[in-house]
Amino acid sequence: MKKVIALLLALVMVFALCACGPKDPNVGPASNPGTETTPGSEPTEPAGSEPTEPAGTEPTEPAGSEFDPTGKKIGFVTFGPGEFFTALAETYVATMEAKGWEASYTDGEFNPETQIAAAENYIAMGVDVLVIWAVAPEAMSGVVKTAMDQGIKVVAFVGDLPQYNLRMRAEDADLASSLAKLAAKWIDKTYADAPDHSVPVGVLSCRAADTGVIQADVLLKIADYSTKAATPTEFEQSDETATTGQTAAENLYTTHPEIKVFLTPHNGLANGLNAFYTSMSSPVTDYSDMGIFCINGDNSTTDSIKDSVDGKSPLRGTVMTGSVQDTANEILTYVTGLMDGTYEDGYVSDARLLFIDADTIDEYQSTGTVTSVTADDFQ
Repeated sequence: MKKVIALLLALVMVFALCACGPKDPNVGPASNPGTETTPGSEPTEPAGSEPTEPAGTEPTEPAGSEFDPTGKKIGFVTFGPGEFFTALAETYVATMEAKGWEASYTDGEFNPETQIAAAENYIAMGVDVLVIWAVAPEAMSGVVKTAMDQGIKVVAFVGDLPQYNLRMRAEDADLASSLAKLAAKWIDKTYADAPDHSVPVGVLSCRAADTGVIQADVLLKIADYSTKAATPTEFEQSDETATTGQTAAENLYTTHPEIKVFLTPHNGLANGLNAFYTSMSSPVTDYSDMGIFCINGDNSTTDSIKDSVDGKSPLRGTVMTGSVQDTANEILTYVTGLMDGTYEDGYVSDARLLFIDADTIDEYQSTGTVTSVTADDFQ
């Protein structure tokens, strides 16, 4: 996840752990258990959060582990639908199954009730480990307590949970502030001759989940990161799909033609914006002063960033928590270590962020990661 996870959260990542993997991941099949239910009981106090792994360190396979995953079951409740989330979930299934686990996932649908129902179903199935990327962490308190009371190991993925055995952490605010810094670098260079704080910026948000709320609020402070960006205007959307982003772009071109820089926590909205401006019927063909930035981009996002190098796209950058395969490998490593005692209860691992723009896209697409630029370069 430290090389992921975009998205990784929001992706949000924000982590995109907030936008999200290299091309053509070797993915496997998945099943989707889940039933209807109602939210759980009152929140419990979280499990301890120490020790913490320093950000940027690599997880390693537990040395000399005698843990045998044969017959062990693991379920993953994902955040919601979309190319990145599906690729991550299917790659996790393939990676876990290759090591002997019985692995499956359920699409969380950006819906706490769906996630609760999925978690309850996994408990009924008798899984040994439950990985949850929570839309609304506090809403999961009852079902998480039930799982842990029954001896099921719970992994909080990207976001927090009221209780967990291990957390793979990518702070939503950190992902968003990192994207703001990446966007600010481009804005200040592209609009170097503009008066200070004069460049119009639009923030496309979807506030249906806590991640989107936190990340949008940070992006709305882009003027704090850039000397040229004006205080942005927020355009709240009903969902975070590419279709919605494309419709929003069409409307904004008519109602706010002065806005040529867009920030969003959601790769779907960013891809939709880009699709409108690069379509055959697009009213714009010169993208030199346009910039679209998002958290936890997917393959479509990174392909568009590559196109921007040649002036064929206005999608300029994304910050994410690593490739889907990197994240799947880390889930395997941390779950194995949790089962064999390498990682004690309450262990927290911090994500390392990947900064992907015109300067680093070739490195990312050829290696699946970015090491030439780090968060330290934006201090």
